[in-house]
Amino acid sequence: MKTITRMKYVMFPLALAGLLFTTACNKDDENATPDKTGLLTAHSWVIQDLTVNPAYDWFGDGNPITDIYSLFPVCALDDFTTFQTDGKAIFNEGAKKCFSEDPQTRTGSWAWQDNETAIAVTENGETEKWKLVKLTATELAAEFTVTEDGVAYTFTSSYKKK
Repeated sequence: MKTITRMKYVMFPLALAGLLFTTACNKDDENATPDKTGLLTAHSWVIQDLTVNPAYDWFGDGNPITDIYSLFPVCALDDFTTFQTDGKAIFNEGAKKCFSEDPQTRTGSWAWQDNETAIAVTENGETEKWKLVKLTATELAAEFTVTEDGVAYTFTSSYKKK
């Protein structure tokens, strides 16, 4: 009788621990997709493409273009942006700075808008609203619109994780 009682005292806590262990470890949690904030703030982003529609006469020479990224100097191709969970946006010049006197980093802010379908990105008091086109663990794509002389220009930018 004493053996059975002892077994109850030993087995019940072990069974309870086993039950808690198996229900607490959900395999689905391991494969869960991070929320949008988690995806955006997981790492830094390097621009890989920037286009404008309709074409814009960037240099005022009568030759409108759509591929803005092709105009980037080599020193700007390694620049990256980091969105932090506290709402800060850090803009980093990368290893190849275009102007040595420029600071390595500039700080702005970001915030979700429109039910997490857009982000407001602010730097130097100016805010752009980026409509998210794509946000995954490795890619970010967004659109923003600038109106000049009554024409709405839509810029589409895509980024890859750094």
